Amino acid sequence: MNRASWRRVVRLIGLVIIVVIAAMLIPAASAPRTSEHYVALGDSRAAGPSTLRFLNDSCGRTATSYPRLISEWLQPEFFLFAACSGAKVENIIDTPQETRSGGGRPLQIDSVTSETTLITISIGGNDVRWYDIARRCFTREEGDDRECRNDPETRLAAMESLRPLRPRLDRLLGELRARAPQALIFLASHGGTVGDGGCWPEVPASDEDAAFIAQYQDDMNDIIRAAARYAGVNYVDLAAHSVGHDACQPRHRKWYEGNVTTSTSLSMHPNNNGNAAFAEIFKEEIKKEFRRRVR
Repeated sequence: MNRASWRRVVRLIGLVIIVVIAAMLIPAASAPRTSEHYVALGDSRAAGPSTLRFLNDSCGRTATSYPRLISEWLQPEFFLFAACSGAKVENIIDTPQETRSGGGRPLQIDSVTSETTLITISIGGNDVRWYDIARRCFTREEGDDRECRNDPETRLAAMESLRPLRPRLDRLLGELRARAPQALIFLASHGGTVGDGGCWPEVPASDEDAAFIAQYQDDMNDIIRAAARYAGVNYVDLAAHSVGHDACQPRHRKWYEGNVTTSTSLSMHPNNNGNAAFAEIFKEEIKKEFRRRVR
């Protein structure tokens, strides 16, 4: 074989080696890291709506939402982001959700199958109309006090709003257990937007009324926690981790926007700091359950 032929053979061998190495590396980068089938359910707390362009459709789901961040970390074999801003429990299990752009959304629970192995849920705020209760305490002028905490109608409305939450959650978690009996289910708390004090204009309420709103959030979370315990699912206490990160905190510390937003996140919603923090909290809870599962 002459020198030119050898050079062609060497180049061909080199090309084959490159192709083989590429074939080994590309699947490793693109293949799922885990065999999990992950479904994210819920309302805007899960969707992560922003004033910027949404990731898709009219549900306000964004790339900075905690389910997306969890999916990027987990790299599951299958991920379906079914959460939609404005959703109630009924929109997960039996009533198609009407969105502002028109048309009904599919039931979120239809994303869950017997192959689903991981479910995260943020739900309940729209069911109890928590913002409608909170804004009864908001003032039009800095320094005013609506004294909503002492208003019998407001206190009754707050109590009545919470009444249907537990049976709705019981039904939801029962349905999910039936559809995905092998799935790890993580139900998140609400709350954290309002701390123990007010601030103008983000939380335009007196300190005493802000404490009333915070207690209302705690009462809601007691119901969510009890429902999770009864169903045998994991309760993710985002509210407890949110202490010191409410909407009245400095921009770099707060996880929530108040009635006036100071970021690209919507008012009275978690901001990107909050979404990232929630993802980390969920990750730790998920890792704990994964370790238990392999024992």
